[in-house]
Amino acid sequence: MIEKINFTLVVLFFLFSLENIKADSTLVGPSFYYTYGDYNFGSESQSFAFYNTLQLSNNLYLINHYENLSIHNKNWDYLQQAFLVGVIAEALPFYFKFTYSHYKGDFTFLPLPFEAADFTNLYSLDVIYYIDDFYFGASYTHLNQIGYKKQIADQFTFRLDKILSYDFFISIKPSYTKLYDGRNLFSAALRIHYLISPEILLKVGGFAGERAYYFDTDLLTIFNQDDTQKYQLFVQTDLSPKEDFKFILAYQHTKFTSFKIDYYIAGVRAALFL
Repeated sequence: MIEKINFTLVVLFFLFSLENIKADSTLVGPSFYYTYGDYNFGSESQSFAFYNTLQLSNNLYLINHYENLSIHNKNWDYLQQAFLVGVIAEALPFYFKFTYSHYKGDFTFLPLPFEAADFTNLYSLDVIYYIDDFYFGASYTHLNQIGYKKQIADQFTFRLDKILSYDFFISIKPSYTKLYDGRNLFSAALRIHYLISPEILLKVGGFAGERAYYFDTDLLTIFNQDDTQKYQLFVQTDLSPKEDFKFILAYQHTKFTSFKIDYYIAGVRAALFL
């Protein structure tokens, strides 16, 4: 439910860097994240997440993700487990990414011993075209949630990313989502990366507009709250004491129709060529 790391761009960076790696090397890219969420109506959340990239061939990568999320409120508890698997395929100048995600949520309402559950299946296809330091792309995501609340979402997102220089990158992503309950939501996201030094990468950005059940195909994360999300602001620092190892620290503020959340994120990521 929270933002982690620009997963697709990391993998694309690896793809362009493979010419410097031995032909028989295999990329394994694990990462781990802890996130604490502070809700302005008294709830708090904790998330433990694992991501991995595995190189299957020179042009094919397997990605997977698991997250355990818990939210506590004086009136209820919520536990969500997320499972994701996907592939990234290179066919220059195109890149294709397909992912499937399953989310299982369990509600416990207090003080009554009443329980409810929801199950969500999500399918996403992302196509990216690279030319002259530009990335042009489009993605389609279909979400189907059953159980505690039925919801269906069809999401269309477009991208224009530009590598302005070695140390400066900008991304613009407009999006449209059509929901089963009749909502038609539009938003636009902006992300900027600035390499302060070889060891420090600063990322800032956010979005404005309206979103709900939004899946980020770069970050492989979902905001599956039912409330309409109004805006988001974030800042993130990647610290690289070694070229193949990073520490990630991030803060994110997001506003929904009836509440706000502040997220505090810490993570570690490695890139191993075996």
